[in-house]
Amino acid sequence: MAGLLAADIRRKRSHYVRIDNFVNKYLKITFQLGTLYLCSYRLGHYASRARNPLLKLAAWLLYFPTEFLLGSITGIRIPPQVAIGPGLVIHNFSGVFIDADIVGEDCTVNQCVTVGPDYQRKGRPRLGDNVFIGSGAKILGNITIGDNVVVASNALVIDSVPDNCTVVGAPARVVSRNNTSSYLKFKQPKS
Repeated sequence: MAGLLAADIRRKRSHYVRIDNFVNKYLKITFQLGTLYLCSYRLGHYASRARNPLLKLAAWLLYFPTEFLLGSITGIRIPPQVAIGPGLVIHNFSGVFIDADIVGEDCTVNQCVTVGPDYQRKGRPRLGDNVFIGSGAKILGNITIGDNVVVASNALVIDSVPDNCTVVGAPARVVSRNNTSSYLKFKQPKS
């Protein structure tokens, strides 16, 4: 849990600090509402997977009040069973709901985003690594979003999206397969 949370905060500090001083890099980033909610989510995810019954009970007892408080304040909801890789950044807060099968590494989510089931096709989305989801975007149903994808603001994604592209519109369509967005930092291929 601590390693994943540290990766989340480290990524936010390295990519989203405009003025590099102690207050901005350490205090503001750490105590932003999206970051605080991630602490609650990571605790709940740990509690849902812990094997030691005493640690599991302690984690649940700490998770429930913090989830209630931070969920109410931030308007963010991520069920603790959702598997999210390291480096998640909830860039802004309010109206964020993530109920995916899996979310890969280094994903960025903005405000008013929904990632979840569509209740008709019975399934939840799977997001790859290095995905940027713009404000107001909706990703619904049993679909796969590839690696290095930009989902533009207010896009409605109801079909799978291949790697290395940008999608816009409602319903979303691919507008670029040559991603140059500054929101993405491409990773080197794994050997």
